[in-house]
Amino acid sequence: MLESSVRSKLDQHIIIAEAALFETIAGGAFEITPDWARGYSGLRWPNFNIFLPRTLTGLSDEILADTAAFYMDKQVYYSVELVHDRFPEGPDYLDQRGYESLPPQPAMVLQELSTPVPTNPAVEVETVRTVPSLTAFCTLLHRVFDFPLVDMVKLAPVNHLKSETIHHYLAFLDEQPVSAGTLVCAGGVASLWNVCTIDEFRQRGVVTTLLRRMLNDARENGCRISMLYSTPQAYQLFSKFGFEIYTQRQWFLPPGIDYYGEE
Repeated sequence: MLESSVRSKLDQHIIIAEAALFETIAGGAFEITPDWARGYSGLRWPNFNIFLPRTLTGLSDEILADTAAFYMDKQVYYSVELVHDRFPEGPDYLDQRGYESLPPQPAMVLQELSTPVPTNPAVEVETVRTVPSLTAFCTLLHRVFDFPLVDMVKLAPVNHLKSETIHHYLAFLDEQPVSAGTLVCAGGVASLWNVCTIDEFRQRGVVTTLLRRMLNDARENGCRISMLYSTPQAYQLFSKFGFEIYTQRQWFLPPGIDYYGEE
């Protein structure tokens, strides 16, 4: 079980990290109250507009109704993000109100980077520092996640190139960008976002080499704790580095929409 001080740092980091990502989007915003946090990107996809309850008061019919009205007024889809151990009855509460659940994602934490993991010396990893590299980064995420390229460009704007908090990475094999990820450093914690690899380059040590570089950079930035949200498929990979599950998060779609943004 995590020490309360570590868990507190993780909870604070999640809010700071999401705020940093939303507030760098042109027209984006992130509101924080004691009971809830709310991110608006301007994109129509529900996982790019997030309502995050922080207390039981934030997960009430009144607040949910206000949230629905907020996003409806802005004509975008949204999702409610729950952390399971903070709201053990939350999934049932939302299910009874017609919300549709998406698959849960394990939240994993690493406190000691001591596990030796083989890397591929043929893989070159670079921090994205130029506009052409940022374009390649967005194109790779578009290819892997199948989100519109225009949305990827909005989510990774040029101002990220000078950010001290948000760092994008590309991994190259045979001079071709084949893997990517984002590192967010804040409050002594680093989170890894959207770590991905093109399918035909899996099982070649690309992503392990990328992860090793990102985690080393996190330590150099003063982050002694690292966290990420995993897919079930990537769980074994992250476990090799010593990441351990400490909870799960789950997105819930309001009644009347689905994951693909159709009413």
